Amino acid sequence: MESILDIIKAETLEPPQRVTDVMTLIRDRHAERVEAMVYYGSSLRELDNPEKMLDFYVLVDSYRKTHGTGIRALLNRFIPPAVYYVEHVSRDDGTISTCKYSILSLSQFEKRCGKGAFLSQVWGRFSQPCAVLWSKNETILNRVWAARVVAVETMASETAPLLGGNATASELWGRGFFESYRTELRPESSTGRSQEIVARFADRYNAITTGLYGEPNAEGLYNLPENRMDKVKRRWFFRRLFGRPAAAIRVLLGAATFDGGIDYIARKVENHSGVKLDPTPAQRKHPVIHSPVLFWKLWKNGAFR
Repeated sequence: MESILDIIKAETLEPPQRVTDVMTLIRDRHAERVEAMVYYGSSLRELDNPEKMLDFYVLVDSYRKTHGTGIRALLNRFIPPAVYYVEHVSRDDGTISTCKYSILSLSQFEKRCGKGAFLSQVWGRFSQPCAVLWSKNETILNRVWAARVVAVETMASETAPLLGGNATASELWGRGFFESYRTELRPESSTGRSQEIVARFADRYNAITTGLYGEPNAEGLYNLPENRMDKVKRRWFFRRLFGRPAAAIRVLLGAATFDGGIDYIARKVENHSGVKLDPTPAQRKHPVIHSPVLFWKLWKNGAFR
C-alpha cells in the first residue's frame, strides 16, 4: 500500500523549455523571493501545447518584499492570493507563452492546506494532481509535499461524512470536488467537472483512498467515517455562502495586475457565471478603485448564485 506522501511525490514531470523560460521570468520579476512553483490546472498534462495558458502557484517568503510596502502586499495577505499575468516570447520561433500565476506565501500555503482553513480554495485544489516544477531547496520541497498531504487528508475528512458510511473512491472524491466547485465561480456543471477529474485519474484516487481508509471490500466500497454529517453539511453551506463572493473579489483585484485585465476578468466571470459585465473606460483604467461597484453589479445580476 502506497502512502499518501509517496503518491504526492510521484507527481513529477520535466517541464519543456517554454515552461522553464516562463518560470525564470517569474523568478526574475520577484527576485530572491520565490520559494517554490507549483503547476496545476486543466493544462497540466498539455505543457507542450503553446496555446494552453500556464497556471502556477508561486510560493514566496514575504509579501512585503515581493510587492513592496504598498496596498498590494496588504491585499495579498488578507485576500489571498494575488494574481498576476505574464507573457514570454520564444527567441527560437517567436511562440508566445502565457501564464497566470497566483502568489501565496509558503507559510500561508501550509495553513490553507489544513483543516484550520475554512474555505476549500487551496486544500480542494491541491488535493488534486499537480506538480512542483521548481523549489529553492529540498527542505522547501518537502514542506510543499507535506502540505499537499494535509490537503488530501482535509478534503477527505470534509467529504467522507457526507457519504453515509460506504462509498467508492470515485464517489468520495467526486462528491468532494462537487462541493468545492460549488463554492467558486464556475461555468460548467460542478457534477460533470468533478466526475471528469476523478475518472481521468481513477488509479490515483483509488490509491489515495486505500491509503486513507484501507482496502475496499469486494464491491469496491470503502468503510468511511459516518460521524459529524450535520456539522460537515453546515460547513459546506457556509463555504458556498461566502466562497463565491470572495472568489469574485479576488478576480476583480487580479484585473489590476496586467494590461487588459478587466476585460479578461469580465470574460472569465461571464464564462463562470453567465453574467455579462460591461466595464466602462474608467473601470478599465482603475479596476481596484471601482471594484465595489463592479462587485455590486455582479451580485445584483446573480453571479454568485
